[in-house]
Amino acid sequence: MSVLRILLVFACLSFPVVHTCAQTLDADLDNALSKLDEGIGLLEQQSPLSSSKLHEASALLSAVIVKHQITTPGIYHALGNSYMLNGDLGHAILSYRRGDRLDPTRLELRDSLVFARSQVQLGVNPNRSNKVWSIALSWRGHLPRVVLWVCFLCLSIIGWCSCAAHVLGLVSQTKRIAGIWMVVVSFIPLSMLGSEWIRYHGSNDAVIIHSDVLARTGPDDTIYEPVFADLLQPGIEVTVLETRDLWNRVELLNGSQCWVPIQSLERVTVQDNDYLTPEL
Repeated sequence: MSVLRILLVFACLSFPVVHTCAQTLDADLDNALSKLDEGIGLLEQQSPLSSSKLHEASALLSAVIVKHQITTPGIYHALGNSYMLNGDLGHAILSYRRGDRLDPTRLELRDSLVFARSQVQLGVNPNRSNKVWSIALSWRGHLPRVVLWVCFLCLSIIGWCSCAAHVLGLVSQTKRIAGIWMVVVSFIPLSMLGSEWIRYHGSNDAVIIHSDVLARTGPDDTIYEPVFADLLQPGIEVTVLETRDLWNRVELLNGSQCWVPIQSLERVTVQDNDYLTPEL
């Protein structure tokens, strides 16, 4: 049997499986979104059943993500909305941040994240380091990554071609200089993409998801004293610096550090290949 025939047979055998998986995904997703719509309707009617319906919607959406390995900005936005409407700020901000990590150009998702952050009880002002990163990544939400990649490739290819053409005597000195400038300018979009990769690749960003978390000066709740007068509330964003036993040493946006129980937070993590996942 030829290689081509083997491939055709394999494709025919696998198509029903793929088709069935797609049907199952559509059914599970439709069910989860319908529960979310029902929860929103009950919430608008001020029904006491809205909380349980929204909780069911968030559980179903989380199950879709785990079962079908679907990680898109759209499904994270829907998941964040289900948490937000149910008053779960920690998981709402966590979901919004995961969606924003995948596609920062989704303005409605970013608006939801900004609103959720404004509801956090204990606000933490960023320090100088976080402000620098904010400036370096200010293009996120305005320029799609694909536009930056196209600009880099076009400028660099045209620039190097102009330089090569001058060496062969095909173009003038002026065009060679223009080509050199194109190569130099092409590193601007590349550096923008690089700054995002450096900031988020393997990052230890996390969000407090439990209420009334007592931050301490060390990894023990009997020996070490509290760091802050106020308890940490859901939605506070931190960076994990160290893990020891059942404790995490974290840094808040203002640069202050403390130890919190490991179960009190959840990390904002998305896989590298999720950046290539089609949007929902």
